Amino acid sequence: MPHCPLQDKRCGGCTRLSVPYEQQLQSKQKRIEKLFDRVMPISGMASPFRYRNKIIAAAAHDRDGLLTGQYVYGTHYVLRQNDCLLENEEAVRIVNTARRILNDHHILSWDENKRTGLLRFIQVRYAARTGQALVTFVTSSGDFAEGQDIARELRTEMSAVRGVIRNINDRPGSAVLGFEEHVLDGANVIEDQMCGLRVFLSSRAFYQINTEMAERLYMRAIELADISDSDTVLDAYCGIGLIGMLAAPKAKEVVGIEQNPSAIRLAQRIAKANDIRNIGFERGDAAAVLKNRTFSADVVFVDPPREGMSAAMLEALGSMRPGRIVYISCNPVTQARDTAALKEYGYACSPVWSFDLFPHTEHVETVCCLSHQIDSSFQFHMNRRT
Repeated sequence: MPHCPLQDKRCGGCTRLSVPYEQQLQSKQKRIEKLFDRVMPISGMASPFRYRNKIIAAAAHDRDGLLTGQYVYGTHYVLRQNDCLLENEEAVRIVNTARRILNDHHILSWDENKRTGLLRFIQVRYAARTGQALVTFVTSSGDFAEGQDIARELRTEMSAVRGVIRNINDRPGSAVLGFEEHVLDGANVIEDQMCGLRVFLSSRAFYQINTEMAERLYMRAIELADISDSDTVLDAYCGIGLIGMLAAPKAKEVVGIEQNPSAIRLAQRIAKANDIRNIGFERGDAAAVLKNRTFSADVVFVDPPREGMSAAMLEALGSMRPGRIVYISCNPVTQARDTAALKEYGYACSPVWSFDLFPHTEHVETVCCLSHQIDSSFQFHMNRRT
């Protein structure tokens, strides 16, 4: 196995790097088998390195000036980092170039204890299929008069960088991005490709960090859904709507539900760019939308955050009784809890499929299909806005 010098310093980025990859896969397989009755063999990568299409580099200072890197595991102490075996090489070069330019302009890092300084993080989002990059400087609300000059210098040196954003985050704690953004130079989105779709990405949009494995995961989810041309599909927690758009060519119609208004705007743009006309989007919390509106769906996709689905969401799905619920999860523990709850509503779980989107870490992505075992001919009237 390759060795990273930051391992000895307890870098929190890839805690399993010293473990042979086959052993990592076996360990993840065993963990999932303890949670579910039926589990398919885990799908891993042929080359489990350089897969991360997004870098979030924390900023700090030492005697040599501005540094960027990862935190020591369990702390907010930043390790100086010039490379990472998991991160896309071009994205790494962009971070290093940005740091040098920022240092040349004497930009100070944010000190969360003293609440002084400016730069908190450098985020680079890299489109694996198109080679485009979007850079975000996450700062405090302090003066950043040099921002436009720095952005122009960066774009001049790194042709892959299509846009540079300033994100302002004055909140205490470990949250990376704030809610206020300004374009310093160039575009505010980049374009990538996912499963044949043209995809637009902003600094804040959710997008799987491993493009190759995400494509495998999404295609398995679509296959498990077994969609027919008479089916109405609901994509809860839809984000920028990719799963729903992949389902759309097979379905009668698709509805996506998402809280984030900027994600919905991006989803609408992506749908238009791909000429997908049978999909609409509803803004709001998925459970609240389903409670307040009477939806009928044959297939529901859910891809909730790590904490899984709320009790309200489980109740809403149980009341709706879709024929199939395809559950994608980044936390198999909460997925197992939720599938057990859905069994009380008459659902049976398919074998669980696992995909190693995060080699050299403890994380794994899973997907399963829950099929309703009781006659669900009773329909709920659908009343939605597109």
